Amino acid sequence: MPTLQELQAPIDRKIVEELIAATPETWNSADMVVSREQTGAQERMTIVISSPEGKRDLIGPTDEMYEGLYQLSDAHLKAGTLWKKVTYWVGLDSQGEWQYRVDFEY
Repeated sequence: MPTLQELQAPIDRKIVEELIAATPETWNSADMVVSREQTGAQERMTIVISSPEGKRDLIGPTDEMYEGLYQLSDAHLKAGTLWKKVTYWVGLDSQGEWQYRVDFEY
C-alpha cells in the first residue's frame, strides 16, 4: 500500500503546476493559503493567493486547484490525518526555474 507521501507527491505537483500557470508573468513568487473546515460530512475550503512581493494582481483558484486540494484532503483522510491549513509557496530560483514548498497545519 502506498504511503501518504507517495500519494501526495503527484497531487502536490498538479496543484503547484496550476498555481504557477495562474501566477502573472510579473510575479517571481506566489503564496496560496488554504484553510479547511470540516462540519460533519461537509468540507469547506477557503483559498487565498497572494504575492509575497506585495504585487496586487488578483488571482483566484482554478477548478483544477480545487480538484487537487480535495484529492489531497481525501488522501490525508485515508491516511488518518486531517489538515486544517496548507500553504503552497512557488518561486523562481536564480536560474529562472520554479521551486515549491508545502507546509501543513494539523
